Amino acid sequence: MKRVTLQDVAEHAGVSRAAASMVVRGTGRLSPETRVRVQASMEALGYVYHRGAATLRTNRSGLLGLLLTDVSNPFFSAMTLGFEEVASEAGFMTMVTNTFDEPARQQRLVRAMLEYPVDGFAYTPAVGGEESLVLSAGMSLPVLAITRRSMNDIPSLVPDDMQGGALAAEHLVVVHGARRLVYLGGPEKAGPRYDRMTGVEQTLKAHPGAQLIRQFPGETSIRSGMELSAQLLDSGIEFDAVVCHSDVIAFALLHALRESARSDRFISVIGFDGLPESEVFSPPVTSVAVGPAALGGSAASWILAGLRGDPAVDIEPMTMHLEVRASCGCAPTA
Repeated sequence: MKRVTLQDVAEHAGVSRAAASMVVRGTGRLSPETRVRVQASMEALGYVYHRGAATLRTNRSGLLGLLLTDVSNPFFSAMTLGFEEVASEAGFMTMVTNTFDEPARQQRLVRAMLEYPVDGFAYTPAVGGEESLVLSAGMSLPVLAITRRSMNDIPSLVPDDMQGGALAAEHLVVVHGARRLVYLGGPEKAGPRYDRMTGVEQTLKAHPGAQLIRQFPGETSIRSGMELSAQLLDSGIEFDAVVCHSDVIAFALLHALRESARSDRFISVIGFDGLPESEVFSPPVTSVAVGPAALGGSAASWILAGLRGDPAVDIEPMTMHLEVRASCGCAPTA
């Protein structure tokens, strides 16, 4: 079947090809009647704008890239929605892909995105990843690291994870009297985990008798959360509070506690991320929240500003806040 061309639309509407092109691109000075006639011809013929041809003319593809560790993680799903909403409002499509925190895969996917090509992209740096290709791309495109800082000179948009860790520890110790805390989850060499644990440990120094007695590194998936919870419960250590690296890990831990021999003892649990699901989990999960949708939207806005040529501004870490619910021991709110 022959593809409908812009020339076909022009002939059907009885206008020049240039006039039809103006209607498609929303430019030029044409009468409303002419625009309506061309649009009617486009619909009647089934004309679809040829983005590839436009790319050759404008050197813009209308695509933004988003490289995440694993979009099945609810945090990244929500962040993707925020990113895509802002990009779509500006007329851009979003290409989303997963690195699974594998440096070689990240390198391969960055190259693939540049080949399409995307007009700019945001990425979550793979732990231990090599960033030469990202650095090269950043010389000609807006490129932004998100949720984790780049180890190089790529601009980074991250939550204030150290502040978040401090919020969790302060609440557990001051409000609930916790003294023996555990940190559960998070890739061992990932920056956010280090910063959150640092925030916890620095806060505990101000409270004699309270200490971080153990930490269990691991991925942030529900499966990993179940495995980490089993390790913790089988370790034999005595603890009264757990700071979980993500809400997903908190879900797994609360399930494991409910099924374990410790079910008769209350353990205070706080997660990270502020997922909507945390509010309806049983018990509702207290969470250090950053707002993943807001994070994604801010990332897309930064890239779009770069494409417009707006002056560069310093990127400040995003402030976190505590969403208090029942999992830490606070009374449920109506």
